[in-house]
Amino acid sequence: MNGKQAIIDKIIGDANAKAEQIAAEAKAKTDEIAKKAEKAAEDIVAEGEAKKKAAFDTVVANAAVVANLDCKKALLTAKTNLIGGAFDRAAEILRADKKKYCDLVGKMIASSAEDGDKVRVSEADKDVLDKAFVESVAKKRKIKITLDKEYAPITGGVILVGKNYDKNLSLDLELQTLREECEGEVANVLFGE
Repeated sequence: MNGKQAIIDKIIGDANAKAEQIAAEAKAKTDEIAKKAEKAAEDIVAEGEAKKKAAFDTVVANAAVVANLDCKKALLTAKTNLIGGAFDRAAEILRADKKKYCDLVGKMIASSAEDGDKVRVSEADKDVLDKAFVESVAKKRKIKITLDKEYAPITGGVILVGKNYDKNLSLDLELQTLREECEGEVANVLFGE
């Protein structure tokens, strides 16, 4: 049985060698597949991290733009309110000096009034722009105008109520017109713009 056993041992030895070679090749192939899978997983994770970072950066950039716009909007609103306050304060100062105020309104009436107009004043001005005031303007201008019994919904100045149309000589309108004309200059004085 020696010869037979030697053949069997040779076959078994060759089979074991072949099995070891197949196992080694399988292990190498498995290692290669595992490395490729690990690399693919790392790539997927890296891509996910890059997308997450890009999304985060976009959100932060958008938030910064919105915050900047909100800041500019708030600053513009504050500046607009300050300019409005300056014009409101100018109206208060103008109305505080009764003589200058009457002179101004008198000139406004004299330049625009026609015979038969009624002078409608604000309720706040009823004690300053009274019947005597209207009569003195009418006398200087040599026209027939009277004080209207109704009050105008204005903060100051007058409305001339005529036969065919009314003339708005209110401080509101005059200051609005003045503001439109010189708001840039006022902003430059207040804010150096």
